[in-house]
Amino acid sequence: MSDTPPPQHLLIVSGGRDLPDRARDAWPGLRTTVICRPEVVPRLRSREKIQRLIVLREDAPVEEWVAAARFVHTIDPVDRLTNFTEKDTEKTAAIALDLGLAWHTADTVRAVADKYEMRRVLAEAGIGSVVAETVHDVEGVRKVAERTGYPLICKPVRGVASKGVTRIDGPTDIERALEWGAAGAGDLDAADLLVEEFLSGDEYSVECVSEDGEHVAVGVTRKISEHDHFVEVGHVVPAPLAEADDRRIRAAVTDMLTALGVCQGVTHTEVIVAADAVHIVETHLRPAGDEIPELWARVSGVDLIDVVARQAVGIRVLDDVRAALAAPHDGPSAAAIWYACPDAVGEIVEVAGEDEARALDGVVDVEVLREPGKRLRGVTGSFARGAHVCAVGTSQDEALRRAQEGVRKLSFTVRSDGMAARHEALASTG
Repeated sequence: MSDTPPPQHLLIVSGGRDLPDRARDAWPGLRTTVICRPEVVPRLRSREKIQRLIVLREDAPVEEWVAAARFVHTIDPVDRLTNFTEKDTEKTAAIALDLGLAWHTADTVRAVADKYEMRRVLAEAGIGSVVAETVHDVEGVRKVAERTGYPLICKPVRGVASKGVTRIDGPTDIERALEWGAAGAGDLDAADLLVEEFLSGDEYSVECVSEDGEHVAVGVTRKISEHDHFVEVGHVVPAPLAEADDRRIRAAVTDMLTALGVCQGVTHTEVIVAADAVHIVETHLRPAGDEIPELWARVSGVDLIDVVARQAVGIRVLDDVRAALAAPHDGPSAAAIWYACPDAVGEIVEVAGEDEARALDGVVDVEVLREPGKRLRGVTGSFARGAHVCAVGTSQDEALRRAQEGVRKLSFTVRSDGMAARHEALASTG
């Protein structure tokens, strides 16, 4: 009798970089169908391996996504459903309900995607008491400030990649914060803004794997963010923490996942840790970005991206994750990533120093994110960063120092016009 599993059909909503390829590697003979927005198509890898690709317009309603999935299921029955991204998760949940497939529930998806709803659900579960309100104008922000005082944080309710996040230190900052938040929410699924009390403490993220409602924290990551718009400029794994602090951070996050109804998958949760509390900032039904899964694979032996791919085709993973975490690890003790964040504004003409950065001890990856021809506008969000360097070491300090040394080898030559076009236009307005 053959040990080869029978072929399956996996319906993927949105894209997922190389995850469809990894899923096919995990399950021989796997058939894949992709339903996505037009913007995703250029980023789909190995399109020749996809059985069918259905592209729906940006404003297509949920019912159209469900109808498309129902059509696919009629002609080629779907065994599994997944969404490897943060977009269109509500549509994925609706498809799962309609086809009777396993995925996150609509309530869980809503609580994770909507930061205000997350605060409400967690408060009902007795987890955290952060004051947070959706706002639409200056008066709404002032009402929150009357309850909590300043500073406050303003951000899109469904924000990603630190877009539109800003700190409000007093009344004179409110209009600027609302404008920045609205700009950050411009291409998201909802334009609402959230204002909440500013939480003081150290920043971390927690990478977890869940299976049948059981959660295992692979590790705690140290986050380093700039202070204007809280864009992350570096990460270190594992976070340098006392054992007691590590335990309470993990416990707070696993309790939160249970409260939100997360049962399966890899999650990435951001927290702020004070002396007396672990504050949940937000969580995501996906692995971390910023190469964090790759850093953890180097120091723990757990490949979180591989875990996502295997879970997508129904393979149980939690025992393997636990075994990898418990096994002796002969790789590096620590890893770090540091970002080049040029503060110049203009068109990039040249990026130099990549070879020099790669030649440094401990450097394992160098990637230029903003190539010649692209424009720099300052650090407005995660997608505005210029490059990154990943490094490993025998300690967290050594790994971080090596990554920072690599970034210092990089230089950006930027062309800035003598007069902005908007200024020239003033002369023609009469």
